[in-house]
Amino acid sequence: MPALRLILAALLVLGLAASAPQASAQVPGGATSAAPGSAQAAIDTARAYLDQVEATLERPLGEVELTELRNRLDPLRESLSTALASVEPRLAEARDRLNQLGPRPADNAPPEAAEARQHREEQTRAVAELDGRVRALKVQQVRIEQIAERITDRRRQLFTAQLFERSIPVVDPRFWMQLSEGLPTLGRAGQFLLEDWWHHLADIAGAGRLAVAFAVGLLAAVFLFWAYRQARRYGLYATPADVPASKLALVGAAIRTALERSIVLPILVGVPLLIIQNFELVLPRAQPIVGAVFTAVLVIAVTRGVMQGVMAPGAPAYRLVNLPDAFAESVFSSTRAAVWVVALGLVALAFARVMIAPFAVTVFITSLTAIGVGVVIFLFLRSTMERSVEEEDGGVPEAAAAAPRQPWAWTRPALWLGLGIIAIALIAGYTALAAFLASRIAAAVVIAAVTLMILVLLDTVIAEWFGPTTVRGRSVSAAIGIRPDRLDLIGTLFGGFLHVVVLFGSALAVFGPWGFGGAAASLEDAFFGVRFAEVRSIGLTIASAALVLAIGLLALRAAMAWFREKVLPRSGMDSGLQNSVGTIVGYAGFALVGGLVLRQIGLDLSNITIIAGALSVGIGFGLQSIVQNFVSGLILLAERPIRVGDSIVVKGEEGHVRKISVRSTEIETFDRATVILPNAELITGVVKNWTLSNTLSRITIPVRVAYDSDPDLVRDLMIQAACQNRYIVQDPPPRVFLMRFGDLGLEFELRGVVTNVEYGLTTRSDLQLAILNSFRKNGIIIAPPVQRVQTAEPENGVPVEAESLPQEPRPAEPTPPKEPGRKA
Repeated sequence: MPALRLILAALLVLGLAASAPQASAQVPGGATSAAPGSAQAAIDTARAYLDQVEATLERPLGEVELTELRNRLDPLRESLSTALASVEPRLAEARDRLNQLGPRPADNAPPEAAEARQHREEQTRAVAELDGRVRALKVQQVRIEQIAERITDRRRQLFTAQLFERSIPVVDPRFWMQLSEGLPTLGRAGQFLLEDWWHHLADIAGAGRLAVAFAVGLLAAVFLFWAYRQARRYGLYATPADVPASKLALVGAAIRTALERSIVLPILVGVPLLIIQNFELVLPRAQPIVGAVFTAVLVIAVTRGVMQGVMAPGAPAYRLVNLPDAFAESVFSSTRAAVWVVALGLVALAFARVMIAPFAVTVFITSLTAIGVGVVIFLFLRSTMERSVEEEDGGVPEAAAAAPRQPWAWTRPALWLGLGIIAIALIAGYTALAAFLASRIAAAVVIAAVTLMILVLLDTVIAEWFGPTTVRGRSVSAAIGIRPDRLDLIGTLFGGFLHVVVLFGSALAVFGPWGFGGAAASLEDAFFGVRFAEVRSIGLTIASAALVLAIGLLALRAAMAWFREKVLPRSGMDSGLQNSVGTIVGYAGFALVGGLVLRQIGLDLSNITIIAGALSVGIGFGLQSIVQNFVSGLILLAERPIRVGDSIVVKGEEGHVRKISVRSTEIETFDRATVILPNAELITGVVKNWTLSNTLSRITIPVRVAYDSDPDLVRDLMIQAACQNRYIVQDPPPRVFLMRFGDLGLEFELRGVVTNVEYGLTTRSDLQLAILNSFRKNGIIIAPPVQRVQTAEPENGVPVEAESLPQEPRPAEPTPPKEPGRKA
């Protein structure tokens, strides 16, 4: 694409230079060629040339004239910078020498030597002279920047006027009347062009030059045919394997396909055109046609190569983007068709300029281009929509509804919006705007494909050379002397930086200084450069601020997702610290986006302090708790007494910390309930953190055995059960203590340390089962627990429980016999 942009710029200059030869004649050229030998010469040259440029800017100028003036400022700027670089060191040396002489003696002090006074006067004059030259050079530099800004503003206004120039719409019958009146004039102009060209070939070029040109062309055709056959024999257009061997092979095949399809056709067309140009067989005023033809061929070839390399129609294994076959083929064919329409429009406009066609003819060509691209977009949207409906009707609507939303899903409403704007612009008579948007949509698809190819290549190369598990990654890690995980982190950060550079370059390519029909300005200039009485429209300001906000939030969301999923896991930090860093970076990014939006609106950030001061009273009263929680959240994120994943007990709630924000903290209890606590409760209240310093936890299991049990055997069995448990650490080792001689038996306690507090309940249960089984196998009887009985008379309304020893079962008392005459 850079070569394409250079060719378009060159064709723009060549095509429009003949229309305004007077401007270049009136602009002095000596300023660019004269290399001043001194600072004063550079100042005089710059002053004289800038005076003439300012006088030239007082009259109406065209795009080519303004571009030429702007380009001629660069050599002048370089000469001033060179002169300033040579004078400033001399000024610094003169000041140092003057400082070494010291200040002038006071009036009542003894007079200094004549030689010292003479040196001081000389150095003072030298400093004054050099300082004056430096100031004069800087003044001329400021003038250059101001004039460059004026030229840019004039170009912006000119582009805006051209883009929003309204003509008779194509739906108006008057347009067709003007077109019918202009067609005879166009026919006569075409006839004159052919006659002039024939006269040029017959009288100026001559039969001998034509014969030599034909012979050279024939030899070139034979050579190109032979070279093409040899290239095909050595792998040109070779069919790749059914499945790529690796991701790098996949990307390499896509790049090779793109280069093959992009280079071959321009070479085959460019060589004959070059021969025709070298033998001067082209009419001088028809040179833009040749350039337009080559540009059209180059655009078509590059589009075909790039789209075939990315979409890989017919070869889904080599497709760089996850798209269905039918959809990928639709994108490929629709993009090629749209670019063909734009290329033919460029060639037709070049013919119209050369033949000085009536304005209605130019509007007709521009309208046809916009209509053609619009039809291609409509057919693409309709075909893909019908295909989606057919897939849903085929029996898998649930699967289609459950499918995740693809990242490019937003392109469909964007295309409908662009199609609607093109249609409205054509109906309203803004044909230049319609053609501009149509060509930009087609170019944006191609640029997006190129960007995707570059990003996939970067990801593949970085994963191969910086991956901790790849052979090359381990070799690089060993050669540099860093750990593989650190190399992976470096590769991720480096890849993110390259992604930003590539995406920024792609955005400049889409909204860069090129346009349909030779409009050398940008889309930003077209919309945000519109001024009414030198004041920006409120609607445009709000729209631009909303656009900055939307783009900033989307970019921040993507950057934070990349930072949380790619960078932080490779940093070696624990999950709690990762959450803290991610939260702080997210809020900092949000503050940056907010500052950009406020700056776009035009608000001075220093005025925000006044508003904050006015709101401080309200914050002190109504928003006190919110501010307290906010500050507490910052303390939690900074000091980290509680981290994500910790097991804590606060306010009677026990669970795991799942999220810490600047206002509240989310705790998930063991019942899978979410408790949201204000951060102030965690800072000012009492919090038990089981896992602050480590995840270890002590566990205690009491056991009561009968007095006739062997205490040594009881101790050994309990320690053996603890040592066999995988969650009990051996350093410090588990221990068993005889706590007391109870009323019912010997009371022991097993104490050990669990590796993780999360496994405390599981470990307790496993140990109790193991102890119970061991005691039963060895005939050890566990004493019965103390029975709790409730007294008959409660104290203060609360029943009193008392301990009682287990009692032997009493025999049932005999039932007394019934007395006669008494009911039972």
